[in-house]
Amino acid sequence: MSKGLRRVALYSLIGVIALLVVTAAIGWTIGYQEGRGTPISPDHALFWTMGAVAIVAMTGAMVISVAWMRSIDEAAREAHKSAWFWGGCGGMAVSGVFFILASLPPAAALDVPAWFHGRTDPVAYAATGAAALALLMVAGYTLAWAWWWWKRR
Repeated sequence: MSKGLRRVALYSLIGVIALLVVTAAIGWTIGYQEGRGTPISPDHALFWTMGAVAIVAMTGAMVISVAWMRSIDEAAREAHKSAWFWGGCGGMAVSGVFFILASLPPAAALDVPAWFHGRTDPVAYAATGAAALALLMVAGYTLAWAWWWWKRR
């Protein structure tokens, strides 16, 4: 295993340990507060727990991504940069079409499915749009990445 990949594996292990420590600390804090007689609603506990886990997970993902990007060769790096530019921009352009169409008055009559446990509030719809944008960008990236390697085979 190369030195760069060992670093990626080490950072991954550190990330998993950090997630375990954060969730254990939050669980201990909630249990301590409940034991002192300070009631904490399940919704608040879930929100703060998932918020902390998301912060640690996304920070870890960035650290691991940087370590991995530094460990790959120049051709692979160029493939990923090109794929994110062309594929990511292409996916964003496709989602831009949907954004423009959604802003028109006739779009008010559309029935958008509620993906978040039946929630139909604006935040749930914003999260649905963000997820769709990310999905289209990753799909475009994947196609552009495959095309880049296909052309250079």
